[in-house]
Amino acid sequence: MTFQKKFEEYTESEYISLINRLIEGDYLSEREHDAIVDHIVSTSEHPNGTGILYYPEPGVEDSPAGVLKAIKEWRAANGKPGFKPEE
Repeated sequence: MTFQKKFEEYTESEYISLINRLIEGDYLSEREHDAIVDHIVSTSEHPNGTGILYYPEPGVEDSPAGVLKAIKEWRAANGKPGFKPEE
C-alpha cells in the first residue's frame, strides 16, 4: 500500500477512499489496518487522533463523510492546507 506523504498531496476523492477502506474493513491484515489508521491520524493532524475515526464529536455524522467533513473543517479553521484539485 502506497500513501502520499502529506494531506495536501491527496485529492478529496483519494482521501475519502482511504477512510472508506478503513470503515468498510477493506484491508488484508491488522498491520494494514493499523497503517491506514496511523496514516489518517498523522496526515489529518486532527487533535482528536484516532477519536476522529471512531468517536465522533456530538453533532458529527458517524460515517466516512462525517469524518472527512470534520477533518476538513478543523484544517480550514487552523490554517492547514486543503486537498489538491481533482484532475
